[in-house]
Parts: sequence; C-alpha cells; structure tokens
Amino acid sequence: MNTDNKTIRRFRIKMAALLILKNILAFATVWGLLWGTVVIVLRATIGMPPLALLTGAIGLIVGIGCAVALALRHIPTRTALRASLDKHSGAGGLMMAAETVELGNWRRQMPLIKPPRLRWRGGAYWGRFLGAVLFVCISLLIPQRFVEISKAQPLDIREEVNELADGIDVLKEEEIIELAEAKILEDKLAQLQAEASGEDPVKTWESLDHLADTLSQEAADAAQDALSETERLTEAETLSEGLINEGSEMDAKLLMESMAALSGLVQEAAQENELFAAQLPDLAGDGDSLTLDQLKEISAALRLTKSDIYDRLVKLREVNLIDLETLKACEKLGQCNSDGLAAFLAENADSKSVVECISGWCRGIGRGPGHAPMTWSEDTTEEGAKFKAEALPLSDIASLEDSEIVGLSIGTPSVNTSSEPSQLGGLSGATTGGGSSFNQTVLPRHKRAVKRYFERP
Repeated sequence: MNTDNKTIRRFRIKMAALLILKNILAFATVWGLLWGTVVIVLRATIGMPPLALLTGAIGLIVGIGCAVALALRHIPTRTALRASLDKHSGAGGLMMAAETVELGNWRRQMPLIKPPRLRWRGGAYWGRFLGAVLFVCISLLIPQRFVEISKAQPLDIREEVNELADGIDVLKEEEIIELAEAKILEDKLAQLQAEASGEDPVKTWESLDHLADTLSQEAADAAQDALSETERLTEAETLSEGLINEGSEMDAKLLMESMAALSGLVQEAAQENELFAAQLPDLAGDGDSLTLDQLKEISAALRLTKSDIYDRLVKLREVNLIDLETLKACEKLGQCNSDGLAAFLAENADSKSVVECISGWCRGIGRGPGHAPMTWSEDTTEEGAKFKAEALPLSDIASLEDSEIVGLSIGTPSVNTSSEPSQLGGLSGATTGGGSSFNQTVLPRHKRAVKRYFERP
C-alpha cells in the first residue's frame, strides 16, 4: 500500500509540475506583451526612463504565484489518480480496494503498477514566451529617439516675427495704418508664428514674405506722401526765407505776389498737416502783407514740420520698411537755399507764376523731365537736316554687319574719302605671281556620286 501511495504521489507531483510550467509560460507571455506595450507607450508619450519601467517585473512575480495556484487547483485528487492508475495497469480494482482494506493473498495477484508516461508538447508555449521576452527587452533597450512620437519640428522665426511686429507698431504709432488693420496684421503674425512648422518651411516663409510686402507697401506709400509733402514744405520755406533775406530787393508787385503765393502754400500745407497747422501763427490781414515776424514764425514752423516728417521716415528705416535711398531723398528734398531767389523771381516772374518759379528753383532746371521748358511744339525747318545718300563699298558693308556698337555720339560721323577699289573675299590680300593649289583627283567610280552631290536640289 505504501508503494502504491508513493507511485501516486510521484505521478501527481510530475503532473503538477507540468501544469505549473504551462500556466507560468502562458501568463508570462501575456504579461510580457502587455508590459512591453505599456513601456513603449509611456516612453513615447511622457518620456519615462527605462529604469523606472523595470517595476513591471513585480507584476510578473504576482502572475507566477497566480499561475501556480491555478495549476494546483486543476491537479486531480489522489482517489481519482488511483482509479486512473488501476485502470491503466489492469489491476481489476485491487488497487482501489487496497486503499481501504488489506488485500492479503490478493496482493500477489495484483500486477505491477506502471503510471502512464506524461508528455507535454510545449514548443509553441516556449516560442511565444521567448518572443514576449524579446519584445520586453527591445522596448526597454531601444534608444529614446526611436520611440518618440514624431512631432512637427517648430520653425524658429522669432527674429523675423519680432521685426515684423516692430514694423506694425511703428506703422500704428505713426498712424499710417488704422488700429483695426494693425490688429488684423498682429493676429495674422501670431497665427503664423504658432503654425510655423519645419516640415513645410516654404509655406511659412511665403506667408512671412507676403506680410512683409504688405507692411513695406504701406510704408512705401507713406514715404512717397512724405517726400511730396517735404517738397512742398521746402518750396514754402525757400520762399519765406527769400522774403526774409532778400525781400527788400524785390519791387512792390513781385513782393506782393510772392507773399500771396507763400500764403497759399502755407494754407495748403496747414490743411494737409495738423502739426504744422497747430504751429502756424495767426495770419492777420491779407496774405500779401505778411510781417517779418510772421515770416520768421512761418519759416520756423516749416522747418519743425519737415524735421518731424524726417523723423517718421527714420523710424520706418529703423525697422527696414524703407530703404536708405528714400531717407536720403527726403533729406535732399528738405534742403533750403534762397540765395539769389529775388533775382531769379525778377527774371522769370513775368512768364510764370511765383509758385512755378519756386518749384523750378528748388528742383533745378536742366535737360531733365518736365521741369525744363518744352520746345517740341515749335516749328522746325528741314534745312540742313537731310542726309546725303552715299553708296558704301562692299568691304564696308561686310565690316558693318560684323561690327558691334560700343557707344553713341551726337557728333558728326567721319566720311572715308578714299578712292581705293573695294575688295572682298579671302584672296583680297593675295599678290600676283606663281602659285599652287592642292587638287584631289576624283576617281571614275566616284564621279557619279560627286555629280549627284552638286546637283542635289
């Protein structure tokens, strides 16, 4: 009986070991896949270090305990195993009877108890388990850059955005654009900075260029208006300085016309510029009878207004909304020179108004555009304007076709009066005398081919 119990115990232990191993491999496989997945997710989302994720091994230990407990619950009882072994060995129930009574002589009739051979085909379990272990190792050891979720790399446009923001502030401060328009531009700039992506830099740069062009166009229009206003203010200042310095040299009529013209220029400038209007003195009486003090006050107000306009352009230049040439043009247009103005007005006031004379004086008269007097309406004669037809020799024609223009001149062209005969061709420089040439003999079999070549259409 003791022998039977030992056999049953050994068989039961072996069966329990196989069940425990099977359950442990199955649970470890599932836990390994789950653990590796959680490791990758945490490293990709929050960048948790791999060492901190090793705590997942605690779950594996708990799982092994659960697998052992589950396996022990599925092991058959001793009675069930005894019955199974009795049947397998053909003991005819003697092994079952030996559990409760002494068999006596029946013991000799009972065959040798041979438990069945336990075999477990666990190749698939081992394969899945090793795959799970490999998955966990890879998820823990793979470099962080390979598990991070691909994010759109932001494009660093802070410098460009700050420059455009400064430009918007200057345009808004100088009242070149309305507050509502400035708010729209600022919102577009903020949106552009938020959506700037390194994956599509072309779109970002195109948007920046478009916004920069918008600001530059607003600044260019304002600068052009500033140049025109500076030019008009300079004309008024030149006339006022001329009246202050050389007014005593003018006759009464010219002086009256000049003061009337100055009054008109001043009133026009006051309507266009509020700063100048605020500084303009009270012009009591008629505009053609300005006092010396009034002229000085007008001149000072004009200079101050031009200085304010120039400062506005300087601010636009500081944020790169206008070029340096525009600033220099404003500085040049603001230069005032009234020396000799009285004589110039006395000479030209009969044919032109004082305003036209001042405009010509400030701009300068030369062969330039519309400032100079036009003479195209006067009749011209054909005397001396016709060209004499001359036949050119062939050599001159050939050289003319191969010539290149190197410059233009309004001077009279030189005429070649040489009577040498024209010569043309590669033998023009050959001398008379004996000579020789290389002749290729055409063989009879080639004559027809040569003839067809020269007779081809």
